[in-house]
Amino acid sequence: MDNGLPEALRAVASRSPLDADASVDGIGRFTPDIEAAVYFCCLEALQNAAKHAPEAHVHIKVWEDQGGLLFTVGDDGPGFDPARASAGHGFMNMSDRLGAIGGSVRWDSTPGAGSTVRGSIPLT
Repeated sequence: MDNGLPEALRAVASRSPLDADASVDGIGRFTPDIEAAVYFCCLEALQNAAKHAPEAHVHIKVWEDQGGLLFTVGDDGPGFDPARASAGHGFMNMSDRLGAIGGSVRWDSTPGAGSTVRGSIPLT
């Protein structure tokens, strides 16, 4: 990530087998641990979409708001019922990675309406 998080996420989106894009304008540089956490969580979510929603469009968005760095990775795939889903390795990896730096992640989904991974990291 020598050129920063925005360029790294745009590159990941462009290499994805899915129709993917990234909205990452207006954010600066962060500590390496924060940039790595966001990058790998977005990558994990994109890989999950490729596995479970191979025809989906995926949108990655990263922004700063109210003292935090926030991100979403949303798809328009088939979605799932969160009450019936088990937390897999990908979700646990994201949760552990963000938790180690004071952040958090959650997964929102509705059958037939896609899925969204939402993460936040405090910057203060």
